Amino acid sequence: MCFISQRVCNVIDTCQVQGEFQGFLSLFSFIWPLGFIMKFEDARFMTEKYTRLLSSVSYFKNLSPGELMRVINSGQLKRFQKDKYIYFKGEPSAGMFVLFSGKVHLCNYGCDGQSQIFSTIEPVTMFNEVTAIDGGPNPANAIAVKDCLTWNIGYADFENLVKKFPDPVIGLAMMKVLAGRTRELIDLCGDLSFRTVVSRCAKLILELSGDGANSIDRREFPLSDLSALLATAPESVSRSLSWLDKQGFISTDRTHISVVKPEELLKIVTTETA
Repeated sequence: MCFISQRVCNVIDTCQVQGEFQGFLSLFSFIWPLGFIMKFEDARFMTEKYTRLLSSVSYFKNLSPGELMRVINSGQLKRFQKDKYIYFKGEPSAGMFVLFSGKVHLCNYGCDGQSQIFSTIEPVTMFNEVTAIDGGPNPANAIAVKDCLTWNIGYADFENLVKKFPDPVIGLAMMKVLAGRTRELIDLCGDLSFRTVVSRCAKLILELSGDGANSIDRREFPLSDLSALLATAPESVSRSLSWLDKQGFISTDRTHISVVKPEELLKIVTTETA
């Protein structure tokens, strides 16, 4: 039965579900040649599992279980292996995603090939929502930093979904998401315009370390990722880390970056400008 359950999970994870009954028929037709009959409750359990995950997204938390089920059934579940692109900038709308597990970087590339990571997506969070609203091309590249499980809904399906809900719950939720993204971009523009690389580096270290409470794993955040997050060359980040280390504000080795004097890093963040 474990073998059957695993194969059923794979079907649910890779097939678009248009409704509970259709999803059940897909499962039934899959296992029929094996001589087994899957109870409807088993298929329903898997759908409810992802419904609970979606309900953890703050923008959907006010929806009823039935409404959440309708939302789930309007899209599809997709898995992406580590280092695989989820979508590319400029390509036709990939629709909105919700990350259930894993980690995603939203990034762009310059003419010289240097990358800039302007957002790191952690579970459970929406991303690429703008294309589900206007149907336009993807505004950035999305790459799976870890193995990922996502829920995805395209532009047309999202438009139909919004029409099904007379209460503007989803519309208001999207407005909050876009407002948050706008604030992030304004902060990023301000940092790039008015902060030195050392100041941006100090700010990033404080953010990644939880204001110095935790060490930063350099295997999870290699120099290439740090430079992409700071929108500068790796050499500049390396020099900044070395300077902060020599000042005694941080301690670095091959595997970790630890904050020694968070108050000194904060001074750099609040006083040093370009």
